[in-house]
Amino acid sequence: MCVHMQDSGHTPEWAGPMVERTMRNGKRIYTSAFKAWMVEQSRVPGASVSGLAVRHGVNANLLRHWTRLEHWGACAGAPVLLPVTVTQPEPAAVPSPMAEGSAPIEIVLGEAIVRVPVGVGLQHLRLVLQALRP
Repeated sequence: MCVHMQDSGHTPEWAGPMVERTMRNGKRIYTSAFKAWMVEQSRVPGASVSGLAVRHGVNANLLRHWTRLEHWGACAGAPVLLPVTVTQPEPAAVPSPMAEGSAPIEIVLGEAIVRVPVGVGLQHLRLVLQALRP
């Protein structure tokens, strides 16, 4: 559950329990509610992740780690979707095979020369080139 607070110009303080338990080695296990609240506060525009972490006795790198976790991402709000308009491009002018200035194509294959006259279809050209393949 995400509870978004309105910006009142001051930094809110956490009122609930922060630490679930402390390990023998001194490592603290934080409550899920506290972590979610910290992640939400770190995403407030203009918030300092380092400052927020220091104020609450949390390592700043740990808070940054929490913000990258997928299950805390839901509190950040839905991604902003931009409107998209799809239009069909105007068809490009395809030059006519009989366009002015067209010339036949000559293909040299070994000792053979293949002359392709203007206007020959691609299918016919493909057949001729396949037949000439060694």
